[in-house]
Amino acid sequence: MEPIIIVLIILVVLVFIALIKTIQVIPQASAAIVERFGRYTRTLNAGLNIVVPFIDSIRNRVDLREQVVPFPRSR
Repeated sequence: MEPIIIVLIILVVLVFIALIKTIQVIPQASAAIVERFGRYTRTLNAGLNIVVPFIDSIRNRVDLREQVVPFPRSR
């Protein structure tokens, strides 16, 4: 193969990976925290969201449904 074809294939693969990392799907009844360079930027709600690949990172996904916490019986 010619070197230019190999470079183009690598470039296409890198662009494809960047596009996949751009779109984030957050499930219903949950939220996600986005950090840019380690600092909090915003909270993503349910649905399709766009983040900047390789700069933004999703650190924590939070379940927003009710959670049952058992308490000991009181006397």
